[in-house]
Amino acid sequence: MTLRCWPALLAISALLPLGADLYAEPAPAPVVGASREQASKAAVPAPIEAGYVPHNLATMSSTTTEEELAHDDDPAMAGSLQPDDDLASALADAYASNPDLAARRYELRASDDDLGLALSQIRPTAQVQISGGYEHVIPGRVTQAARPLVDRLNDPTIDRNDLNGQFVIDQPLSTGGRAKADIEGARAAILAGREALRGVEGDLLVNVIAAYVDVRRNARTVAIRESSLALLGAMLDEVIARRQAGELTRTDIAQAQTQLQSARVQLNAARAELEQSRAQFTALVGREPKSLAPEPRLPLLPQSIDDALETAEQFNPDLAAAIQSEKASRARIAAARAEGHPTLSVRGIAGANGTASPFDTRDQDVSFSARATLNVPLFSGGRVSALKSQALNRNSADRLRVEAARRQMVGSIVTSWNQMVSARRNEEAQRAQLAAARIYYEGSLAEYRSGLRSTFDVLYAQNALRETEIALLSSRRDAYVASASLLRQLGQLEVGKILTGTTLYDSTRYTARAMRRAALPWDGVVREFDRVGSSGTNQQPIEAVGRASDRPQVAPAKPGPLSPDLATTGPITPIPGTTP
Repeated sequence: MTLRCWPALLAISALLPLGADLYAEPAPAPVVGASREQASKAAVPAPIEAGYVPHNLATMSSTTTEEELAHDDDPAMAGSLQPDDDLASALADAYASNPDLAARRYELRASDDDLGLALSQIRPTAQVQISGGYEHVIPGRVTQAARPLVDRLNDPTIDRNDLNGQFVIDQPLSTGGRAKADIEGARAAILAGREALRGVEGDLLVNVIAAYVDVRRNARTVAIRESSLALLGAMLDEVIARRQAGELTRTDIAQAQTQLQSARVQLNAARAELEQSRAQFTALVGREPKSLAPEPRLPLLPQSIDDALETAEQFNPDLAAAIQSEKASRARIAAARAEGHPTLSVRGIAGANGTASPFDTRDQDVSFSARATLNVPLFSGGRVSALKSQALNRNSADRLRVEAARRQMVGSIVTSWNQMVSARRNEEAQRAQLAAARIYYEGSLAEYRSGLRSTFDVLYAQNALRETEIALLSSRRDAYVASASLLRQLGQLEVGKILTGTTLYDSTRYTARAMRRAALPWDGVVREFDRVGSSGTNQQPIEAVGRASDRPQVAPAKPGPLSPDLATTGPITPIPGTTP
């Protein structure tokens, strides 16, 4: 080997000192999840152009240590900045400020008001009615003849006025069971809304966790890609030096340049993916990610798939919401039947009437009256029957949705469980693959310097090592997100269960407020009296679609081959009346 290639070889040798830890420190890179201001202050290698020898090569590692991939809490991983943001803070901020979750909370409050509307059916209503009138009459001959002579002489016209006032109070005694059914249905709908809110919260937390680990993984990927780009730039310089010494060919230079440009493309894609994950984090949490600390182990994970399924049957929010929705529609069956039942109410009236001018309380007639009204429906033109049939069919649909939710729950749990197990197994295999890839790269580089390996062999080994590192990061990310998705299906991914020291939203407070609004001491008495005329909630059987006795088969296809020509256009004439 000539002396002309020794400077480049010494530069590469500085990357891999013999007898030392070959992968002791990662290349300077943006802080994981750091803000743009923090990232601009961190040491980031400049883009490597062909023929450019990076400065300070002695401190630049060729790869990432297994310890750094396994324990990202090493401050060296994040440059010179300590983490100042963690997963708990991100989850708490999203829980407190996410607009989608806040909107669902207000929708639940609206469901609470449905309970107030149902309770109003058994509560009294009161109103004041005041009316007054004035009448000016020009009497005819018959009327004038009937008037006293004095009146006819003093005023040939007749003026009258009156003033009436009433205080009316109505108290329902029995609604035929409709109020009872509506109250039960409103309660079930509120419980369904609470479970749906739990589901929305779980979905939000899964997305926040995924965005958090995506930012960390993608930032680490950018660091690996930047280190790879710097190393390939140094490799290209060595190849050029050896070409000038007559040891290599233009093909070797082209191979190194190809790998260098490919690394630059991969780095650009990694940076774009990092910014995309940062934007997703910001959209969910409401702020930009800072320097992110390693994600902790998630609590409440099941020990087996059987434990997962058993827990989900009790706490899965989607299944619970479907069950409560079925109860609400079942109550509407009784409400529909109550439309044909008799109703009973009482009315009390206190009134006064007399002249408005001149007004004197002693001249007013005061009256008090009470009336009980019994309404017995006889014929409704088929309205009640239609309401009952409609309620029965909707309840049957809700019963089927319970089974659909259960099947969906089981499928999601099995999928999340298998994804978690598969990702963990991949992580174990990739650790062994990473150790082998290190030996492969080190040996290829040493043999390359001895003339036993080609440039392609070294570049291939270096690329295999980098891709293994990135694959290991992705497997760890996939396992963590799958664990979060599994907790979501189990109904355990809630701020109140996985975090401490946070202020939780109390959905029951607004339900109690809706019940207390306009409440009266005798509400319970009227409610029990209304039960006398209530109907049951007998459900109709669910009909199964008939199956053919023979084994089903696919209908025969149209004979002849399909047209081999490509479709280049389609009909563009609009349907009449659908366009301007």
